[in-house]
Amino acid sequence: MSTSIFVRIDSIKGESRERGHEDEIEASSWSWGVAQATGAGGPGHGGGVGRMGRATFSEFTFVHHVDAATPLLLKACATGQHLPKARVTVRKAGQGQHDFLVIDLTEVSVSSVATSISADAGAGDEVVVLSFAKVDLEYVPQGADGRPEPGIRFTHDLRTR
Repeated sequence: MSTSIFVRIDSIKGESRERGHEDEIEASSWSWGVAQATGAGGPGHGGGVGRMGRATFSEFTFVHHVDAATPLLLKACATGQHLPKARVTVRKAGQGQHDFLVIDLTEVSVSSVATSISADAGAGDEVVVLSFAKVDLEYVPQGADGRPEPGIRFTHDLRTR
């Protein structure tokens, strides 16, 4: 399945001309995750179901081609600028497009920007890392008829346990 990825960050404009995602950053990939440490000594002492610790969230990383957002992302990182919100949208490509994954991040800061350009690689790529205080993720499944079904949500405030 081919997808399109868009990143909208308060006050940082990209170059997307895609309807509904104008002036957003067009990303080629992203990664993010959460891990839960478990301790040994749970039932059966085989490990895996012991003491649960506090979940550890990774920072949100995305890759995009160098564009109008590049100097603004660099400035936000260099100055420690706090950004109220960022939104990542993943859309199925082709006919009947719909956004099937939306991730809202709040209290965002750009913690890293790394640009890489080679002579024969076109515009070059940039890896951007965002830290955040809260995440709200919604996955919208597609029914057998191709229509979006009710979304499934995950919300977590990293400042709380």
